[in-house]
Amino acid sequence: MQAVKLETEAEAFIGTSAIVQSLFNLPDTVKIFWAGSRIYAKRPCGRDIVISRADIFCEGQLEKGSYVREKTLPISNRVPPTVKERNLTYHIRSEINMIKPGTKSEEEFFFSDTPVFLKSMPVPVSEAAPVSVSLKGIKINMDKDHFQPGDTIALDYKLEKFKDLEVDIVKDANVTCYCPDYASTCIHIKPNPPSIEQFVKASNLTSGTIQLTLPSFIELSHRYVWEPPEKTRWKDTYGDYVSWILEIIGTRISNDIVKFQIPIYLETKSTMQDSTLFFSKQIKPPALQNILIPDMIQTLKPSLDGNRLTISLKNDSKDTLQGVTVKLIPIESEFFELPPYLTGINEWKPTTVIQAFHRNVGKNIKTIQLLIEDNRGNAINKRVRL
Repeated sequence: MQAVKLETEAEAFIGTSAIVQSLFNLPDTVKIFWAGSRIYAKRPCGRDIVISRADIFCEGQLEKGSYVREKTLPISNRVPPTVKERNLTYHIRSEINMIKPGTKSEEEFFFSDTPVFLKSMPVPVSEAAPVSVSLKGIKINMDKDHFQPGDTIALDYKLEKFKDLEVDIVKDANVTCYCPDYASTCIHIKPNPPSIEQFVKASNLTSGTIQLTLPSFIELSHRYVWEPPEKTRWKDTYGDYVSWILEIIGTRISNDIVKFQIPIYLETKSTMQDSTLFFSKQIKPPALQNILIPDMIQTLKPSLDGNRLTISLKNDSKDTLQGVTVKLIPIESEFFELPPYLTGINEWKPTTVIQAFHRNVGKNIKTIQLLIEDNRGNAINKRVRL
């Protein structure tokens, strides 16, 4: 039996979230250290970098059985979208780290992962501006500097004493990466040189119009730089950029070369369908959500033996709850949360009592926060005074 399974959508929009359903099959009662879901990106050096994470289980003990949890992984709008041509890919992984059954300290690690395609979110079309350039006998005029796939770029030109004029569409695109281990000396970052995607030569060497038609499928201009939300002295960054220019190259009768560049911006209009899909991804609720009334779970008087806390809970609902976990969080001075401890119960029948534990609550703790969850997405918070 596979220890970890996950289900999620094959694609997600940056700026929204990925919803991941994780299934943990435990053949024995085990002590665990951690379980959670993460979205990984692959660095140019081949190492993974975590761009989103969600904890599922903290340290604790889980009974033999199956535990299903659904978590939302937020995706920052600074995360670059998937670009297979530059090996910019992502995968979602659900993981659990625990003590191997039958041993006291040997650790086991299980996971399941799947690729996820990250799509860029719709953006409003920015305002275009006309272009006029005059340099060493070359005059260029354009109606606008912003274009969409399939558009035709038209350049009106005038020349004085030239024997050749060429206009190139040049693409500059690279993955960017910076990490504490290698900083700016990473040998795996080898920027791709700018590439000429199209070129046209002028037929009339006094004046005329040069036209270049953009392909219907062409990568749009963008610049993304992601960094982790945790503020550290050495910041990881991970990004991607695409910029476009028109390179003008003229050869004078004297054989002198005149060369200059005009930046252009490639974008696309967001359709109503794109916007509807984008916002529906943002507000999509967890599919398993099925909230019980908090009063259906009764908290009985807790007992404290030294630093070990035991809390009894009674199921006053009419349902048998599957894959139940009870997380106990000691609260110090009513404000500060101390490390939690988890107790997992495979099946909790109506009217029956279960017990949850915490191994070390400390002597000065007077309040405990409880989080009770099950396989159907029920989540109940309670606070208990000792």
